[in-house]
Amino acid sequence: MFSKRLISSIFLWTALLVVLFYLNALASALLCCLLTTVALAEFYDMLRRADMPCSKRWGLITGVILSAGTWGFSAGHARLASLFEVILLVILVLGLLTRHVVGQSNSRPIAAIANTLLGVLYIPWLFSFFPKIRYLYSSANGEGPGWLFIFYLVVVTKFCDIGAYTFGRIFGRHPMAPSISPKKTWEGLIGGLAVALAASVGAYAYLKPRVSVVGFGAADAAVLGIFLGGMGVIGDLAESVIKRQAGAKDSGGLLPGIGGALDLIDSLLFTAPILYAWLVLKMELGG
Repeated sequence: MFSKRLISSIFLWTALLVVLFYLNALASALLCCLLTTVALAEFYDMLRRADMPCSKRWGLITGVILSAGTWGFSAGHARLASLFEVILLVILVLGLLTRHVVGQSNSRPIAAIANTLLGVLYIPWLFSFFPKIRYLYSSANGEGPGWLFIFYLVVVTKFCDIGAYTFGRIFGRHPMAPSISPKKTWEGLIGGLAVALAASVGAYAYLKPRVSVVGFGAADAAVLGIFLGGMGVIGDLAESVIKRQAGAKDSGGLLPGIGGALDLIDSLLFTAPILYAWLVLKMELGG
């Protein structure tokens, strides 16, 4: 299981990065939208299996529109992306409330509305920071180092995952959150953060000629290595909370040795907003 998961993780993320970098922008956006839609469907299916009410159809439709719209607005009208998301989420809330007031189709309407909204916020909305990072530094012709920061984000986050899993399996003795995920240990956390720091510094050294022009330096890499690694671990634990509540081992069976699409991106859902916020603050504060 250990070697299967490690090999699957490395292979899948290498393949995804190659696809993202070598396909055109439209194909990359479609791939990301598909990934988040599958993950969102897995989320709602877990809830339903645990008899936790949700409006899966409403959530999926909103998730697809949010993902596609954010990619589109980020590429051409970045300042409208957040406004678009807010309007869409308001429509979802009002639509769900109206549906349950008029139709009275569920005996637990508040839980159904909350679970549906949680799915949209947790997966497509948090993942929407990917296109925002992608187009953050874009010029009029769409060029810029945004894809390099996507590469950096995936490398740091997933190397932390791999490091935590590897060190936890080899050295793990002290459970970190036994009530949530008994196999995660403090030794694994320390190992994951160390690997994340090394991956961050290494990725920065590789990307330095192209990212230094926007003010990203060695100090940023050092701080973000620890920060992104820690947030990735929290993201992984957050999904574990959901799976434990739903009584599921994995979000799905799509990926051998890993589980489902949500298991693949869970940590990135927490690290992408952090990196975006860091980069925006650097821009606003002048580096």
